[in-house]
Amino acid sequence: MSDVKLTQVEANRLLEMVKRSLITAINLPDRGETKEFDVIGDTKKDIFSINIYRAKINPFKCNIGARIKKNGILLLELHLNPSNVHLNPDGKKIIGSHWHIYTEKYDRSFAFPAEDIKSESFKENTMSFLIKFNVVDKPAIIEQTSCFNNY
Repeated sequence: MSDVKLTQVEANRLLEMVKRSLITAINLPDRGETKEFDVIGDTKKDIFSINIYRAKINPFKCNIGARIKKNGILLLELHLNPSNVHLNPDGKKIIGSHWHIYTEKYDRSFAFPAEDIKSESFKENTMSFLIKFNVVDKPAIIEQTSCFNNY
């Protein structure tokens, strides 16, 4: 993690920026694997890495994150796990799947319930993440798997 901080205005600009994938297709990771690919924003300097992780032991756990490539700041994460418990800085517990969205005050330590994520499909949840991160030119997802199947 970088010691660099963003202002809220800059974080919002980067989150809302239209992005395009630098690859045309991706195989979603198998159990215990991570896949990563880059997306580009409005300018050549605005490059972000999308990281997709699928747990090996817990069949209900998948994490998807987006970070600024040049400094490693995580802007957006989706933690998929129905039994997950996250304790926010204000003491409130978030139970189940949740989003982490970068804020100037809390970095990405504050979580919000992922009430908009209702599917068990790994592919659909990955697409939901890309939509939330404003990736308009998405890669094709080759492997149709589920966080909850194939175990």
